[in-house]
Amino acid sequence: MNAFLTRSIFALAILLISPSLFAQSANPTLTVDSERGSHSLSLDELRDSLETREIEVINPDLGRPIRYLTFSLADVLKLMGASNAEDLVFHCLDGYQSSTAVANVAKLDLRLAYGEDGIPGQWSLIPTGKTMTNPAPFIVVSANTSDSKVFSWPFQMNRIEAVSFASKFPLVLPTGVSANSAVARGFTIFREQCLKCHSVNLQGGEVGPELNIPKNITEYRSTNFLRQWLHDPNQFRARARMPPTELTPEEIDEVIAYLRHMARHKQGG
Repeated sequence: MNAFLTRSIFALAILLISPSLFAQSANPTLTVDSERGSHSLSLDELRDSLETREIEVINPDLGRPIRYLTFSLADVLKLMGASNAEDLVFHCLDGYQSSTAVANVAKLDLRLAYGEDGIPGQWSLIPTGKTMTNPAPFIVVSANTSDSKVFSWPFQMNRIEAVSFASKFPLVLPTGVSANSAVARGFTIFREQCLKCHSVNLQGGEVGPELNIPKNITEYRSTNFLRQWLHDPNQFRARARMPPTELTPEEIDEVIAYLRHMARHKQGG
């Protein structure tokens, strides 16, 4: 078969399959899992049922304002039967898992974004280490960005779990510590900032490495190294996917205290 004929057949195949591919990308599906079961709605179905609001907000990954097409996340959860949960886990296509308390939905005015500049499915590429990533199908954005430490925007998000955090991630909980201890404070920070990418006892995100088994990271990295790494990984690796932290030195030490505590509570290996 000559090269011209091969390319012609390939081009014809693309023409035949592309309409369905475009339809799929233009009308993505969101799935919400809760105690009431699993429910999925397409973007068209969400738009038919919910009010769209355009908001302009600074994207923390891009450092510039973007105008997003959004639904109220509270309205999405109510529509899909998941408004009574304690915690939410956002599942992303690359294995990223971001979790937050349901209370933050109202506190941070969380919204489900489905496009930019008035165009559904239009997205600015987001830097992820050495590559640029399309954030489709959805981003969960915060209209109240006063505290970026509380919530990091999950992109490429396609599924939400409405759960109890303690039931979903029991092996990451620090046991035998007081609520006002450095370990407990470090866990709170780790839950919001680190668990979305990293796992402890094999529970958590899948983007970054496991941090507790078979060896806890504090068992093979010095405290000084961890302080520098958590402050800014780019000091060690150019264009590291892990971003520089906004944590204070005290908060970094609290995260390390939590990790050191978990070294004595290894499970799931």
